[in-house]
Amino acid sequence: MRLSLRLAAILCFALAILSPTHAAAQQVLGLRGTVVTPSGPVANGTVLIEGKTIKVVGQDVAIPPGARVVDTHGTIYPGLIDLHNHVTWNVLPRWSAGSKSGARYDWQQLPEYRMALNLPHEKLVAEGHGCAAERYAEVKALVGGATSQAGLHPEDLSLPGRATVPTVLPIGCVGGLVRELGVASRLYANGAAEKLRYEVFPLALDPSHTTALIDGLRAGTINSALFHIAEGAAENASARREFAMLEARGLLLPGVSIIHGVALSKANFAAMAKSGVGLIWSPRSNFELYGSTADVADAKAAGVKMAIAPDWSPTGSDGMLQELKYAAVWNATQDPAPFTDRELFEMATRNAAELGGIAAQTGTIESGMRADLLVLAASGSPGDDVYAQLIHSSPGDVAMVLVDGLPVYGEEPLMKLSLAAPGSATFSICGRPKELAPSFGASWTSTTAELSLALNRWGSSLSPLAECH
Repeated sequence: MRLSLRLAAILCFALAILSPTHAAAQQVLGLRGTVVTPSGPVANGTVLIEGKTIKVVGQDVAIPPGARVVDTHGTIYPGLIDLHNHVTWNVLPRWSAGSKSGARYDWQQLPEYRMALNLPHEKLVAEGHGCAAERYAEVKALVGGATSQAGLHPEDLSLPGRATVPTVLPIGCVGGLVRELGVASRLYANGAAEKLRYEVFPLALDPSHTTALIDGLRAGTINSALFHIAEGAAENASARREFAMLEARGLLLPGVSIIHGVALSKANFAAMAKSGVGLIWSPRSNFELYGSTADVADAKAAGVKMAIAPDWSPTGSDGMLQELKYAAVWNATQDPAPFTDRELFEMATRNAAELGGIAAQTGTIESGMRADLLVLAASGSPGDDVYAQLIHSSPGDVAMVLVDGLPVYGEEPLMKLSLAAPGSATFSICGRPKELAPSFGASWTSTTAELSLALNRWGSSLSPLAECH
């Protein structure tokens, strides 16, 4: 894990990126299907996309001459937003500590963790494979239905022989498929600084960095600050005291969200709600590592806004759809269940966009929003509503994912109809063939071969793109 994103490096890094995927000519595209809007599903609806933007949504949409119209025969959702990940670590396979830990500091000290995860990742970066790891992780995010994710650290993309944060990277290092929030979101004008900060160890920040975060949140130059806090078993003393330490540093501010929060109390949730601080819930990783998860029922009762995210592949879920299904199963074991299906959907879309400071541009299907969309094949379960369909779906059900109006991943028929060109990489997800956008797919075989060879050298193996149960 890395301590922080360094602002100057982020700015230079963002300027260096030119995505071939998004350099393609913009098109006018009409997608037909059941459209999930903020006010509810619209049957037989159309999303009209002009360039990167949703122009119109509704049942009786006038299609301009020359537009490409595609009947998806499925359900069209906002793209899912992942606010908690460790992007380049997602090439690593699943790992178990062997027993539950009291706090994150415990399992991170285990020799087994260093051998299975930390050393392979460290060597992967040092030997110059960080860019390949990032590209693979972008595809993994798409497979799970995400169009945006947080948790990419520029220092994990270091070039061979360099231990410092890179300031200029070769074209193509970042795949340009999903939005890498806080680093390369493509949501701001060229040269504008990113407005999200992602801190794994916020309590270890030096005072000047902490002051800069506070000043940025108050001035509006930072929209969102995501902090890993209270990660450990519910009654663990070291995990519990982190909230008081965060509060003492003056970091309970609007725009801040706490990641994990397993050890938070009712009083902590009340203080968060009063300060406008959010919670990002990662239940699978919490149970895998600590045997418990955040008391989201208490958080909801206190009025804390919540999002859901998968953490990382080694102990969490491979993607957003898989984490939603895990949460849905857990939710069904509670009496009463804390969440409705619709609330879980909103935790992966609108709520996540609000906590990530990007709700003015993405997270809902409305006129004027970025065309970040997820299309699922029609549900095979009679009576499923659109929210139940989403949270019980498999990665194999993903028919297409669009970012900025451009189809970047999906099933061959829809990709061909939407792009008028075949994808250049095909692979199977849950027994169903999928394709990548032509501009990225050419490097897919070399990316997977490079990573497999590098990981095998250090006793590891390449994580699959998805688990399909």
